[in-house]
Amino acid sequence: MPDTDARWSSALAEHDEVVSGFCRLATTFDATTWRQPPIAGKWSPAAVSLHVCQAYEFGRDAVENGAEMKPLVSPAIAWLSRSLLLPWFLKTKQFPRGARAPAEVLPDLAEAERCTPASLVERLRQSSRDAAESLRRADVERPSVRIAHAYFGPLTPLLALRLLSTHTRHHARALGAG
Repeated sequence: MPDTDARWSSALAEHDEVVSGFCRLATTFDATTWRQPPIAGKWSPAAVSLHVCQAYEFGRDAVENGAEMKPLVSPAIAWLSRSLLLPWFLKTKQFPRGARAPAEVLPDLAEAERCTPASLVERLRQSSRDAAESLRRADVERPSVRIAHAYFGPLTPLLALRLLSTHTRHHARALGAG
């Protein structure tokens, strides 16, 4: 098993690559398609981008302020999901389509309407940097800290960052397909 520094270096490099790719993609939308859901009942690219920002902001707040997601599954299901599903998601770099977003990271559609691609890209760059730094610092300074996730239960800071990267990649693929 690689040492902690190597695992963090790998996770941070992947994270930077995924966020950069998402940001490049987000800047390709014009004002009309930015605010238009691809189909009824789906989020617009603006709402998706806001949701991704909020996921990073939640990660940062979880380690800095103890924010927790309300559990959406039982502790036993969270353990099974964390033990069986999450490793598969991370290995395949895939995230399930159609999973319901936890309330803590649901985008405010009115706020998304007011955002430009440039403003959300800048917010994402900043929030993702802040989250990565906070998670890394927490792992070093408070190794027992855990981030409470709605579906997976308690996650280590490293696992939380890897989940954020997979989540961001998932939404980048959806934006690219829309």
